[in-house]
Amino acid sequence: MKLVSPSQAVQAIPDASTVIFPHGCVEPMTFYGAFEQEVERFNKLTIYSGLAFGSYPFLRRGLGTNFRYKTWQAAPQIRHLFKANKVGFVPMRFSEITKIVSKNGLIQPDVVVAQVSPPDGEGAVSLGISVSLYQDFIDSAKLVIAEVNTNMPMTAGNSRVPVDKIDLAIESSEPLGVYTPPHQTERDRKIAETVLELVPNNAWVQLGVGSVPDMVLGRLAEKRGVNLYSGMLSQGLITFMDKVRHTPKLVTGELAGTQDLYDFCGRTPGVQMVTSSVTHNILLLAKLPRFISINSAVEIDLHGQSNGETIGPVQISGVGGSLDYVEAAALSDGGISIIALPSTTEDGQHSKIVPSLATGAMVTTPRFCTDYIVTEYGAARLKGKDLHARAEALIGIAHPDFRDALQNSL
Repeated sequence: MKLVSPSQAVQAIPDASTVIFPHGCVEPMTFYGAFEQEVERFNKLTIYSGLAFGSYPFLRRGLGTNFRYKTWQAAPQIRHLFKANKVGFVPMRFSEITKIVSKNGLIQPDVVVAQVSPPDGEGAVSLGISVSLYQDFIDSAKLVIAEVNTNMPMTAGNSRVPVDKIDLAIESSEPLGVYTPPHQTERDRKIAETVLELVPNNAWVQLGVGSVPDMVLGRLAEKRGVNLYSGMLSQGLITFMDKVRHTPKLVTGELAGTQDLYDFCGRTPGVQMVTSSVTHNILLLAKLPRFISINSAVEIDLHGQSNGETIGPVQISGVGGSLDYVEAAALSDGGISIIALPSTTEDGQHSKIVPSLATGAMVTTPRFCTDYIVTEYGAARLKGKDLHARAEALIGIAHPDFRDALQNSL
């Protein structure tokens, strides 16, 4: 591991190479500042990354001229770029990313940029709060650049990377990224209550991100014997751990919250940070009894098709790991999958339960995979129901203002 300046690290990236940038809450801001200053030296760079919770500062200069940007998980912050067709979207299930993006895959990374902790006394750094894809990416890349951040904790599990796997390192003390769930409303509380009623004791629980999953996570301590096995865990983990009455098993690949959460997980060996080959392995998950998957969606049609990715044709999210978890729950003994969403858009003008998906919308979860749908008006179980019965069940949990129109659409 050679210590260099941020500018030297950027200058070491060959033009026309394929570069993987970090996602989640580990945006390497020191590196990104240097990249913005040096971007004009590139003409044919291709950059990939997943969902970032920050501001995507590397897109401020050079996009479409010095480099192309592609992602497998869009974000609201760059919605305008998708509308303008300035960025590319690559549909990928999370469980397949490290097969597709690998030295033998369809997308072969030349350079990987990661954010890590300072070295320990045993010749290793830690990937800290973002392990899921990065052990594999580091093994695949020809050049590994690490931003060594003093705020990154050493976490337990499979987070360690030997320093000899890192080619170039830059130093940073920038704050780690923060993820704050959307404001939790009374409607969210009602949805969370219904979701909790569906979670059995002694369950293994996976949660997506957002106000409802974070609220559910904080209250899972009300259940007996619950363990967490999730691609990502958020701030509600601290509340869960404060109130839980047993010693739960905690398995995750990513953390998204505040520095308090990151420091807590760094000093809590029970929080096992693992790769996506563990968190999204359907065969492993299916062996867990009572595996409960809790995710959300943009809209659900009356057949039970779920769109969790687009508003009309505009990409706002991605495939992610939701279908991996839905399939695992279906194979688990006592497992169920839950798609929880409010009955209307935030302004109350549109129903999220619709006769058919909007023009250009994507099907993220096929109708034959959907199980429970939850809104603030209750739960509808779709499995085992014919199409008419599905529609009636969904209308029953739609907002009352839209039920007549939905009924008339049948």
